[in-house]
Amino acid sequence: MGVFCPAVIMLSSEKYNTVAADSPPDSAVSDCEVDLKEAVSMVLPVDDGVEVMPTRDYGVGIDCHSRFLEINVLVKRGPSFFEYCREVSTDWNAIKSAHEWVIHVLRTCSDPPVMLSSPLHYCIESTSTYHLPVLLAWEGTPSVVNPSIAGATKKKTDKLDARLLAVHDLTGIWRPFYVVPENVQDLRVLIGQRDYYSRLASAIGNRINSTILKFGFTVGKDGSVVKNTEVRAIVENLICDHPEPVSTDLPQRNIPEDTRHVLSEEYQLYDRFSLCVTDFDKQIRDKVCSMDWPVSGGKTVSGKKLLSILMTAPGIGERTAITWLANIMDPTRFPNAKAVAAYCSLDPSLKISAQKVTSTKKRKGNKALHSSLCMSASIVIAKHSEFFGRWGYRIYQQTGKWKKATNAVARRLATALYFMHMNAEPFSYEKYQLTKEVHVLDMALDDLVQLNGSFRRYIPVLKSAGILRTQSLIQSYYSCELRGCKGLGPKFYTLVKEFIETQDNYRELYNSFLTEKASKGES
Repeated sequence: MGVFCPAVIMLSSEKYNTVAADSPPDSAVSDCEVDLKEAVSMVLPVDDGVEVMPTRDYGVGIDCHSRFLEINVLVKRGPSFFEYCREVSTDWNAIKSAHEWVIHVLRTCSDPPVMLSSPLHYCIESTSTYHLPVLLAWEGTPSVVNPSIAGATKKKTDKLDARLLAVHDLTGIWRPFYVVPENVQDLRVLIGQRDYYSRLASAIGNRINSTILKFGFTVGKDGSVVKNTEVRAIVENLICDHPEPVSTDLPQRNIPEDTRHVLSEEYQLYDRFSLCVTDFDKQIRDKVCSMDWPVSGGKTVSGKKLLSILMTAPGIGERTAITWLANIMDPTRFPNAKAVAAYCSLDPSLKISAQKVTSTKKRKGNKALHSSLCMSASIVIAKHSEFFGRWGYRIYQQTGKWKKATNAVARRLATALYFMHMNAEPFSYEKYQLTKEVHVLDMALDDLVQLNGSFRRYIPVLKSAGILRTQSLIQSYYSCELRGCKGLGPKFYTLVKEFIETQDNYRELYNSFLTEKASKGES
């Protein structure tokens, strides 16, 4: 196999240690170096430093396209690195041959020769699904990088992109990629097909409702025209050949014949797609239950058991639990719960400049998991009948932002599911601090107004709810019993939170208030 002529892309460090012929005498140079080192050590003290990552013996970068791959290999030869490039087709045999070529370059063109005692590591671009055949053909230890975060070169070419990926592989800055097992890929295909038919069915329902609205029929306001049995019966009566008299609340007119045929076909398509969704749901459930899923300690748990365990978490149904398993797969591949939250796009990233947080932005994680967990969190908050729901509802009360509360509860659900999956144990509130003991000053609300006049406007509302003292106010605040009180908005809940967090200040003010009352002879 021929080897391409290499190009030196990193100069030797010996260049900087060479003294030119017309340079000053060695003594002058050495004295100058000593003085400079002493000056630097006096101004900038140097510690031992922290090892970030070891440099590898070689780097392999692959830029993916639908028809070809651009491969770049970096190998050491003395103090320099040499580059070898090759463009190959995306045929299976060509991909396998490219792997053999890379191995040949590493063994014959590096000095000292690379001893491939461990699997080949390489860095590859995640371009749709074009990189997956390479992962299957090459195996090894790949690092799959999103092109948007891999970093761009000043001049955009395929060779430069492959070289940059090879440099990334050389430094090892990206974590190894978890290659999805074949049975999980099969499960994901089933889920994708189920979601496809579900979207088609939803679109048909929207089209039917939009069509009947054009003729003045607003029955869709009472429920779905495809899922609600009563509403669907009304629409099907309108589009049949001999419709019965309609209610006086509806237009006393008939839908045109051609439109009736179109709506009849739409209902047939909806029933067909709904049946497909039901069939795929059964296949997905059977597939999950028949698989063994890894947990901590190198053990595995049957899918049926693990599915029932995950569904014990608040708001987690069967679909959300299956979505979790299909995307998380092995919880041990994540270093901690924070990494799982980031993977679910529930970890806000801080932008810091001059030691100040300038903005926050969620990382782009797994969309399917993020959507499912946020939907479950929204249901839990809406009910607020247990701890997670009450905690999230208090966030909503304090900020007035439902999305912020939903993301906060979804992050807690992701953390809970991670430990449940890891330990194969059902959900329990035993490790949570359910009742937060808050010791507040127990005073009449009228006295609270004297300490903070901002509470004045809310006192009538609280008294009408039977709340007369601060202790009752705080208990109602934590139990979410203030929801039904109209006129209590985010500003009020911010005041309550401030009252809880600054008890020392309020205690001093209250003592001064009592002393002043006593000096005036008031009871």
